[in-house]
Amino acid sequence: MPESAQNNIKKYLHVRSRGDRAFVSFNEGACQEAKKSHGYFALVSNSEKDTFECLLKYRKRAFVEPFFESCNQRADGARPRVWDADTLRGRMFVQFVALCYYEHISNEIRNMKEALGIKNGVPGHDTKANLDLEKKLKSWLDNTPVYIVLQWFDAVEQVTVSTKLHSKRWTTEITKRDKCSSRNLGWFCRTD
Repeated sequence: MPESAQNNIKKYLHVRSRGDRAFVSFNEGACQEAKKSHGYFALVSNSEKDTFECLLKYRKRAFVEPFFESCNQRADGARPRVWDADTLRGRMFVQFVALCYYEHISNEIRNMKEALGIKNGVPGHDTKANLDLEKKLKSWLDNTPVYIVLQWFDAVEQVTVSTKLHSKRWTTEITKRDKCSSRNLGWFCRTD
């Protein structure tokens, strides 16, 4: 028996032996003290009759609830905005795929942050200017949630409005980061 189990037995039970018989009773004081900090819970179900199966299903909710929380917060899942079941299934499927991409991008950003600002032996990479820029990027990524990082890359380039009377085209402000090639990241482009 593990040492932790033996310690719990000593703490919560009184064990007495007489010959080959053992008498066990609860240490009421220790049990009452433990109950104060642990509390009680009850599961009520009208479909699951097996106690342990019900408890297993209840504990699995810990894996499902974060998915719905992410769906509501990051994939516009708070309101279904659909009228029939097939459309709802399609919308939920697209939200699920979007969340998979979101998690993949989050994981890639975490992996990238581990390598930023560290020399890797490539002469063009290991320059002081480049390492300083990478440290600046790492600081920004450390202090910015992923959804804001993704919003930072979302830029409207051109809006066209056409009516019978007139057509108009607006171009959004072109910033330094918008002038950069798609291979560079924002302020890291050089305008030499």
